[in-house]
Amino acid sequence: MTQINWALVIPTYKREAVLEQCLRFAAAQTLPPKEIIVVDASPYWEKTQKRIMHELAAKYPAIDWQYVQAKRLSSAAQRNQGITLATADIVFLIDDDSFMYPDCAEEVIRIYAQDTEHKVAGIMPKLEALPPPQPAAQNAQTNHEPPPLLKKRLNKLSRFKFFYRKNLNLEKIIQVKLRGFAKRLIKDDDIFIPYDFTFPKYSLPETLKKMAVHPVSMIHGARMSYRKEILAEVHFEEALERYAVNEDNDVCYRASRLGLLLHALNARICHAHVSEGRLTHFTTTALWGLNQAVLHRFHSPDIVRFKTVFLKLLWQRLFTQTIKDILDRRWTLPSTRGIWFVLRHYEEILSKTPEELRAWYPQFQQTLIVEKV
Repeated sequence: MTQINWALVIPTYKREAVLEQCLRFAAAQTLPPKEIIVVDASPYWEKTQKRIMHELAAKYPAIDWQYVQAKRLSSAAQRNQGITLATADIVFLIDDDSFMYPDCAEEVIRIYAQDTEHKVAGIMPKLEALPPPQPAAQNAQTNHEPPPLLKKRLNKLSRFKFFYRKNLNLEKIIQVKLRGFAKRLIKDDDIFIPYDFTFPKYSLPETLKKMAVHPVSMIHGARMSYRKEILAEVHFEEALERYAVNEDNDVCYRASRLGLLLHALNARICHAHVSEGRLTHFTTTALWGLNQAVLHRFHSPDIVRFKTVFLKLLWQRLFTQTIKDILDRRWTLPSTRGIWFVLRHYEEILSKTPEELRAWYPQFQQTLIVEKV
């Protein structure tokens, strides 16, 4: 089997506690990374850097650790900065609140190694609801007590399971059915409109047919991995600021034009969905739509067709986001208002040239973030 190495690239911003947990799981992989690269946009990044390098990197000297200051506060730009520093064959791009199970990387790399003709562009690990057990060294230090972040996550999941076992009354049944209806109305693939209005189709290579994988159209941004050669051709869009919603969909779609995307069923990862440092529901929802319009203005060959499809999607999302706001008791309807904001501004975006957008859109995002964050 071909020997393949891997790098981990993580953009982060004011999330040092969860970042440390993420890095502990990554460093303790059964197949260790060649390099771990953190690109930190926090104002106090040097303080976190010193702690990580002293308390964690020193325990894993075989790994090449690079903890650098971000040139810009943009997850897309931070990822590009980290990718430039990476030298490994495969680059894992996960969120700072994504926790890799011990053999996650090994399982993913095994698939890349079997793909001798390089038909595969990217691979996504399987999502798990519960976080993995703590690495052995940390367990010994903490007397098997989970760290506060994971303990909170475990308690929340335990209460969730208990509730469903003991208290599933009529109101909650209705809520579950409404959530299911909203989720069915818009499939995951429909959240991002492909530039060519269709997703590429590939046959699974013979060398992978006996492996626990299946092709997918999109890769979730919290658990991405790509061949470095793919990322050399497909860069993250740096016109997107801060938490660059849709940056992952943009890259994985353009990567899918170059090769197959796979879901690795034996490689596991948990995305904790930690809210600290994130933008508000309003801002995230608004940027989801605005960013998609911008990306299509950059890459779509048919803006008229995109506008028709996009408008239909926005009205669907307006309905589903209203349901979710109500079910989550967000009485100011932030996600609903976010869609309305997109409906008011998307035509202005589509009317500009790509050159005009690159000059205008970053400041427009900043204004939105500052006012609504």
